Amino acid sequence: MVLMITSHQCASGSNQPAVSTIFAIVVKRIDTKSAKLDEELTLRTISDVAVNGIVVIPSGSRVVGHIVELATKGKGSDQSILAIVIDKAILESGKEISLQGIIAAVAAPPDSSLSSDPTYAMMHSNEPKMVGTGPGTASPASKVDSTAALGSARINGEMRKDLLLNAESQGAIGFSGLSLSWRLTAPPAVTVFSSNRKEIKLDAGTQVLLRIARPELEGNPRE
Repeated sequence: MVLMITSHQCASGSNQPAVSTIFAIVVKRIDTKSAKLDEELTLRTISDVAVNGIVVIPSGSRVVGHIVELATKGKGSDQSILAIVIDKAILESGKEISLQGIIAAVAAPPDSSLSSDPTYAMMHSNEPKMVGTGPGTASPASKVDSTAALGSARINGEMRKDLLLNAESQGAIGFSGLSLSWRLTAPPAVTVFSSNRKEIKLDAGTQVLLRIARPELEGNPRE
């Protein structure tokens, strides 16, 4: 897991990266004032993850994690703390892929980004719903999903255009007093946000760089 911080190449000397990077955005604000232990958090990917030329996690998938530690400055702690474990990716098909990884960097959303647009929040509130229909039958929900998918593509394009992070980024960009550290001595890997302020807040639209152990292709164990 230390390789997630220090290297993107396999120790074997292969050109295939041992670590994959994912660019994503925060879907719903994460705030230490209202968050709870074990609460799930969701990121939306804006880049593909490919293994041997095959896309394993496409752009538009969800990355789900959960909160493992919370502390607020002044309430028995000299810092505000938010610790997160990344759990899995959920594809638009519903397929789940277990992930081992960290949040390597975050960047506050630019004022011009879609995160400040009420339409952005409204579109993300329309998560796809499972609706039972007969074969070949088009349901209202399927039309909503198609519209949402088109909207997501537009959002993804806008977010990539305004991306403040790159594959080598590390730490917190555009956040005053916020720092990142990682606990990697034993699985699962933990990303720790710490701040000298009374709260830690990652608004919707916050850009995120994840570094994950390379996902396995079905029938192909990780080398």
